[in-house]
Amino acid sequence: MTTLGAPLSPGMPRLTRVCSIRAEIGPAMEFDTSRGTGRAIFPITGGAAVGAGWQATILPGGADFARRLADGTYEIEARYFMRLDDGTLVMVQNAGRMVPQKDGSFHGRTRAELEVPEGAMAHLGDMVLFGTAYAPSDDEERVYIELWHAEV
Repeated sequence: MTTLGAPLSPGMPRLTRVCSIRAEIGPAMEFDTSRGTGRAIFPITGGAAVGAGWQATILPGGADFARRLADGTYEIEARYFMRLDDGTLVMVQNAGRMVPQKDGSFHGRTRAELEVPEGAMAHLGDMVLFGTAYAPSDDEERVYIELWHAEV
């Protein structure tokens, strides 16, 4: 940044893990489009999340809407709710890319946003979040996600 004339650089962000998520998914509905890509919806049927000092249940009813590219990569956009153990509802939006691996699993990188009501957990909604995702090759019913806060 300073090589382009900025007076200083804030430096590389420090990442802190916010939570781990296990999303349970139902059978995918997929089709090939007339534009040479594929479309898929992976219904989210439940799951769990664990953060620092809190736990949550992933509520059924959300979904991951995905575009399958020619190389087998999926561009993903998931939206779902989780209920924290104190009763707080949180809307999760997570978008990114899942890349196929040689072993049949998928590894991903995402950006995420949590929408949280006012109250004790409101700070979760102010975070800049990045995610890592893992879909095992031998388990079509679960995807594992970690969300990381890029501290400013």
